[in-house]
Amino acid sequence: MLHTRLGQLLLDAGCVTSSQLHEALARQQETRQPLGQILFERQVISEETLLKFLGQQYGLATAYPFPADVAPQLANCVPQTWAQQHVVVPLNRVGRRLTVAVADPANLHVLDEVRFRTGLQVIPVIALESDIRQCIQALYQRQDHGLHGGSAPPASTQDADFSAGSSSSDYALHNAHRVDSILQSEEMRSLLDKASSSLRYAQPEAGAEALVEEESPVARLVQTILDRAAGTGVSDVHLEPDESAVRVRFRLDGVLHTAMTYSLGLRNAVISRLKILSHLDIAERRLPQDGRMTLEWGPQRTVDVRLSVLPSLHGEKAVLRLLNRAGQLIDLPALGLDATATETFLTALDCPHGMLLVTGPTGSGKTTTLYAALQVLNTPDVNIVTVEDPVEYHFTGITQVQIKEEIGLGFAQILRAFLRQDPDIMMVGEIRDLETAQIAIRAALTGHRVLSTLHTHDAVRAVTRLLEMGVDPFMVASSVSVIVAQRLVRRICPGCRQPDDRYSREQLRGLGFTEGETLTVGPVRGQGCASCHGTGYKGRIGLFEVLPVSEHFRARILERQTADQLKQQALADGFKTMRRSGLDKIQQGLTTVEEVISVSTED
Repeated sequence: MLHTRLGQLLLDAGCVTSSQLHEALARQQETRQPLGQILFERQVISEETLLKFLGQQYGLATAYPFPADVAPQLANCVPQTWAQQHVVVPLNRVGRRLTVAVADPANLHVLDEVRFRTGLQVIPVIALESDIRQCIQALYQRQDHGLHGGSAPPASTQDADFSAGSSSSDYALHNAHRVDSILQSEEMRSLLDKASSSLRYAQPEAGAEALVEEESPVARLVQTILDRAAGTGVSDVHLEPDESAVRVRFRLDGVLHTAMTYSLGLRNAVISRLKILSHLDIAERRLPQDGRMTLEWGPQRTVDVRLSVLPSLHGEKAVLRLLNRAGQLIDLPALGLDATATETFLTALDCPHGMLLVTGPTGSGKTTTLYAALQVLNTPDVNIVTVEDPVEYHFTGITQVQIKEEIGLGFAQILRAFLRQDPDIMMVGEIRDLETAQIAIRAALTGHRVLSTLHTHDAVRAVTRLLEMGVDPFMVASSVSVIVAQRLVRRICPGCRQPDDRYSREQLRGLGFTEGETLTVGPVRGQGCASCHGTGYKGRIGLFEVLPVSEHFRARILERQTADQLKQQALADGFKTMRRSGLDKIQQGLTTVEEVISVSTED
């Protein structure tokens, strides 16, 4: 969690002058390089000074001086080429805790990748890039010379040994070039055969009762599906019956992929087992049911699972949402905001009152953005309260309340109670109606910081949505300080990225690039590999519209102008659209043309 920005830390310590910092920040807006790197390249600060203050900023330990020796077997944790590319090296392992040295602590993708490759708990420390590169060279050189007893092969991206932490993720890396093969193995075929045999001669009711046994074949089958989903980084699991079989689909990076199918003979038994785990009524098959369970996946990782069961034409369909407690939170730098948008966002968070709205469709990452904001705001000197549906991550030091509509405990009722709890900051999971909107806006007008979400197409339409609800224009204009609209697109897999030469300059101009940009932009795509399960993508990143409410914009709100008129004013104020945000991500080689087109429209 970042409490103070690097530039302010260096300025307060007298390491840089105001003019040096101003020049570096201006350069950062042009190049999007890290501020510390710019100051070092300009010889304003030394590497040692940069390392010291990065440690202060990120709250991490530093490896300075760097360890003189690293155990040779740690070379098996990550391939040499990958370590060199991302400037990361393992330093020490104690039990299931792996300490790694990184040069860029803001690059959370690198730490996630090490966790995925090893199945271990990763403890990052900050080190000088020069020290890390020297260590990589020495570590893998020793491995090449046979210091593993004379028989270990050189580390490489293709055949590195990831035995440092055996887990389901190892299976995914070594055996799954495609998502549809994650559950295809001799073990799974054996489990399916045993589960079918165990139910073949049993009555449906008797078979369901037998599922209470933890070691029954059906129980092991269900547990294996959940384990593989958790180990692969799946967000949702769909079990969908039709007239001939049950299809299992995994949602990976926002896209559904078929993982396996099983016979209709197992349909009711698998659903009953999931209901038992979620404390639902296994005899009720006519009505929808919702439940929760907790999945212990490894000694250091707990996954909360939400289960929704829906009766359909061919039997009950189940959808499981996996919420990883250990990996849910994302810091602001990892969201995908550019430097200008981040500055605008942080400025709004620093304001002691007013409303920050995050908009977008379901599944666009709105809650993740609010959680990242709460990490910035969560300090011992403020009282933060949240009302959510549901509470997806538990914060230390924050009062969180989950709505319960069945007993009349909704957003509006909880908000009224919050105002009697002396809050400084309030987060409202979603503004759904006029009553909730009015209470939240009044709170923002009376000296509170309020964070919330709306379901609208873009940032400008958040204003018109509130007006359509019945909120008075002067209340909207006076309370809202910034509006963030967002979409999620898939990241190109770094292990199989390659130039994408399918687009002509004319097509790039039609996409939105300027004439000058078409001369330099080079779209990239992933060709598919074991690491990304053949998809060409790994992880997701946000596209953002960040709209600060200027005085001119407030005046247009008071005049009840249309969404198009409001957008014209926003563009005049320097507003960057969703499509422009996507074009920037294409230029940076982070996502593909297809992904940007799928979530944004032409300006």
